[in-house]
Amino acid sequence: MSTDVLEDILTLEELERAWGGTKDSKAHISRVNKAQLTVTRNGAADFQDRQVYLYVDGELWGKVKYGQQMSREIPPGRHSVRAFNTLFSDTLEIEASPGEHVRLRCTNSLGRGGWIMMVIWQIAALRVRLEREA
Repeated sequence: MSTDVLEDILTLEELERAWGGTKDSKAHISRVNKAQLTVTRNGAADFQDRQVYLYVDGELWGKVKYGQQMSREIPPGRHSVRAFNTLFSDTLEIEASPGEHVRLRCTNSLGRGGWIMMVIWQIAALRVRLEREA
């Protein structure tokens, strides 16, 4: 009988190049090998005030306000995503597979006892949280 179907279509060298790009230039890696990360801020519990700064692997991505989302391509592998509202922060470790679209939800809401602090001291201590969407 014939050999494996993949061997009939592509050589091993062609498969390796399709997976990891050429050895000469890692800058031209195929989009198939990239993952995508989207952070959305539209939760019903969100206080809808104060922007949240997003960091991926220590690099500032920008600010996300209520009702917005940020999306970018990321290399596959393990990443650290941090949301920071200038008072509190939350960090989530994610694992992105090649071609995967990782979706996170960011919420900036009152923490435990937050309403009491607002009434007594007129301070809104907003707690930021990151969650992975299913």
